[in-house]
Amino acid sequence: MNYNIDELEIRQMTQNDRPLIEAFFAQMGEESASFFNRGRGNELRTLSWFDGQRPDHIFWIAVAKNDEGKDEIAGYVFIWDKDSKIPWLGIAVAEAWKGRHVGRRLIGAVREHCESVGCGGILLTTAQNNFRGQGLYEHCGFERLGVYRDGEFLYLLRFPNI
Repeated sequence: MNYNIDELEIRQMTQNDRPLIEAFFAQMGEESASFFNRGRGNELRTLSWFDGQRPDHIFWIAVAKNDEGKDEIAGYVFIWDKDSKIPWLGIAVAEAWKGRHVGRRLIGAVREHCESVGCGGILLTTAQNNFRGQGLYEHCGFERLGVYRDGEFLYLLRFPNI
C-alpha cells in the first residue's frame, strides 16, 4: 500500500461507496471499534444513510489506492445535525493510516464546509482514554469543555468571528 498522504482524495461520500464503507468497518481494530464503533453504532448509522435515512448527515471519505490500484478508505468523517449552528462530528481513520495526518485533513474538510455554510463551530465527544483522538482534536483547535452526560469528554471547535 502506498501511504502517501498527498495522494489521498477527500470527497463527500456517495451511494456508490457502500462497499468501501463496509470494507472500512471490517478492517477496524479493537481499539478503534471500542472508541468509535461501540455496539456497531457508527457502522449502523452510516449504513442507514445508504438506505435513505439520516438526511441530517454529511459524510466525507479519504480515498487511497491499494496495491492493486483499487480504491479503499483511509478514513472518514461525518457531521450530523448538519443544519444546526453547531453540528456534531464523528471521525475514524483506517488502522494502516493512523499517524499519517489523515484525521487532520478530514477535520479540515469538515471545518471548511461548516464555516462556508455559516456554522458557529463543531462539537464532538470522545472516550476519556482516547489519547490519540484527544491529541488530534486539540491540535485542530478543539477545546475540551468538560465531561458530557455519557461520561466522555466534550470538545468544541469555535469558529472565529461568528
